[in-house]
Amino acid sequence: MPLAAPQSTCVPTTQRPAVAIVSNSQTPYRQHLHLRIAREIPQIRLFSVYTHETSNAPWQLTDPEEIGPVHFGKGESSDQQANPKQSLREWERGGRIIRWMKENEIQFVVMMGYNDAGRVRMIRWCRRNSIPCWMFGDSNILGDRAAAAKGAIKRLIVGSVVRWCDGVFSCGTLGRDYWVKYGADPARCRFFPYEPDYELIAHQTREAIEQVRARYGLAAGRRRIVFSGRLSPVKRADLLLDSFVQIALERPEWDLLMIGDGPLRDELKARLPVELRTRVTWTGFLDDQATVSALYRLSDVLVLPSDYEPWALVINEAAAAGLAIVSSDVVGASAELVRDGVNGRLFPAGNVRSLTAALRDVTDLNRIDGMKQASAAVLADWRRRGDPIEGLKEALTLAGVLGAA
Repeated sequence: MPLAAPQSTCVPTTQRPAVAIVSNSQTPYRQHLHLRIAREIPQIRLFSVYTHETSNAPWQLTDPEEIGPVHFGKGESSDQQANPKQSLREWERGGRIIRWMKENEIQFVVMMGYNDAGRVRMIRWCRRNSIPCWMFGDSNILGDRAAAAKGAIKRLIVGSVVRWCDGVFSCGTLGRDYWVKYGADPARCRFFPYEPDYELIAHQTREAIEQVRARYGLAAGRRRIVFSGRLSPVKRADLLLDSFVQIALERPEWDLLMIGDGPLRDELKARLPVELRTRVTWTGFLDDQATVSALYRLSDVLVLPSDYEPWALVINEAAAAGLAIVSSDVVGASAELVRDGVNGRLFPAGNVRSLTAALRDVTDLNRIDGMKQASAAVLADWRRRGDPIEGLKEALTLAGVLGAA
């Protein structure tokens, strides 16, 4: 099947430098960030370039014209973009995007990832044509476990990509450490983290929250632990369920709320003892951020027990909703947004005993409210240090696209 022609709703102008952000597909957090860029950096004209239409989550989104959407993969999923069998197709797609960049006189590129042949082709083209290209990656150094021959190959590939780029963006400090390991100049590393719509989370009305409570049959006056994510092996929801079983009799006022869906749903449900099943609510997949935000506001503690998470936007969401947070110690966002013993607890990934102890600590009624309140200050500190708009502005200034402040 031939590649579909790109579709754009943006009318170019010549007064402002053109900046292209090349992503694989549209997501709520990308849309929110791109709207911020369009509104808060009016000196540029933004193009949001998507190489595929869908990802592994069935988001239902429309493109705001404000972000300059351009689509090169209508009807295609990004799930297989890194598959070697797709290399020729991705290489050809990269060539089409290069032609589009020439036609639209793109002066700065943010390349979201380097995991397919098309992206590598675009990065090399930018290098040869002196167009500043900054690489974004959400990897964090704690997940970088390639060793021996695989490690050597990775050092060669990633090191080459880093050298071809003018700078790198990361979500946080663990991501910056990852790039530096592969040769990035620390002076040309900037934070450009994923972030949710903080205002939407913080300003849920009481009426909206009560409507969501009624929709899911959540009893008033109960405390809640919430999990939000795909029910897949890496997320380790099984650890959370096992820990909840361990503390449930000690914490009769606490329930568990499971937001998300995935291949392990039935298996995880069967894991619960019959006598506890009425204390666990399963919502399935939700693509409405307002509903998810209301569910956070009806909860007290977010738990993310993953074996590995490059970043994990749910940590930002939980902090914005004023929750205490329990997270495994390999989650990128937790390095910035969980202060152990202050607004939550960190535990060694995969250690159910440590997770149970952490849950027992945060669900102590003498501790929980103080931890919840502390999340606001932790989030505010991170937003000062890790504002993606400031990170992008600094990169644009280094490239000469924006004038120095």
